Amino acid sequence: MSAQVFLAVAGNIGSGKTTLTKRLVEKLGYVGLYESTDANPYLADFYADMPRWALPTQLRFLAERVRLTRETLGEGRSAVQDRTAYEDADIFAANLHGRGAMDGRDWETYQLIARQLLEGERAPDLLVYLRREVDGCVTNIAQRGREYEESIPRDYLLDLHQRYDTWFERWRRSPKLLVDASQHDFLRSDVDLDALVRRIEGALPQPSLPFG
Repeated sequence: MSAQVFLAVAGNIGSGKTTLTKRLVEKLGYVGLYESTDANPYLADFYADMPRWALPTQLRFLAERVRLTRETLGEGRSAVQDRTAYEDADIFAANLHGRGAMDGRDWETYQLIARQLLEGERAPDLLVYLRREVDGCVTNIAQRGREYEESIPRDYLLDLHQRYDTWFERWRRSPKLLVDASQHDFLRSDVDLDALVRRIEGALPQPSLPFG
């Protein structure tokens, strides 16, 4: 039996990380751990009034992601994760606090709960950061036509983009791999996908190999 492999795809809203996660799942035969926006009952309210709904929205995302990750990995299955719980805490919630959309009291509460949920959480064997410039993210968001996303401010995406770059640079929990989204067409090009899989294979720590 091959070793369990845990990959994670990180990236801004509209970066293409869900598409890449799906393609990797198809290629590798792993379980896909997807962010379910439909399962978060606060999301539409959040984009309409961020300060009012920031705390419950972010806690819901964090708790659901931790639950799904623990269940799947606990079953011994290899997986590709669409966004990590670390991004929830280190980027999205922190960004809301930095923008003044999550006040100090709510931010303290979030951090208290996040520390408990993330304590002992298994880091991915490899973190793949799919980096796309903000204009490209805006285009992708418009094309997928989710009504609740139409109100996302461009400066909100820019703040996230800058935080992602800093966060990835400081990531020390596991090996990492930077992928320039503008240079690859993972949806349509099997050549691009195969090239990325080879890069992933080369970046994974040896105990995690082989794929399959």
